[in-house]
Amino acid sequence: MRTVALVAVLVVASPALADRGTVVTLGAMLDGRSTASTFTTASNQVVNDVLGGARLTLSFEDAPPPIPPAETISSDLRLAPELLAGFLADDTHAEGYVGAGVRGELWLASARRGFQMRTAIYLAARAIVIGGHQDGAAELAMGEYLLFADGKRFGWEGGAMIRPRNDAAPDQAKELDALMSIYVGWR
Repeated sequence: MRTVALVAVLVVASPALADRGTVVTLGAMLDGRSTASTFTTASNQVVNDVLGGARLTLSFEDAPPPIPPAETISSDLRLAPELLAGFLADDTHAEGYVGAGVRGELWLASARRGFQMRTAIYLAARAIVIGGHQDGAAELAMGEYLLFADGKRFGWEGGAMIRPRNDAAPDQAKELDALMSIYVGWR
């Protein structure tokens, strides 16, 4: 927990964030979870549990790229620090989590045939503290979102979480999660 708090303080206090705006996203998640005595065994198993959940993310981003001149496409590479909180639950239990991470984004903007579009494709790495025993977990994700003219966005994300469980029996001490999410956001 102290590590996540330290990362959060460093992300928020960074001088490079002075020109950035905060973007809030709210998403619905689906989680396929496998547990076993080792990560290798868990990766070869059929999913043990399916959970649902939600996530609130605060990201600190530069202004979106401008729409380029007609009939052109422009691109830009950017980094966006994130703070996140959420939960995963099934019909018998629920777990809350908090975390911090960073997204590496490839922005594309175009103005072709009278249609303007901005989208970002990204890879994200996140450190998460989850559950009552405050297990540390790592999440890697890939996603994309569309940015609308009013600053709102709609996106999807797929990823994986790896988690050693402190509260589980030895035969279920390692956990792998396949995550899928859709979300909306605004600046």
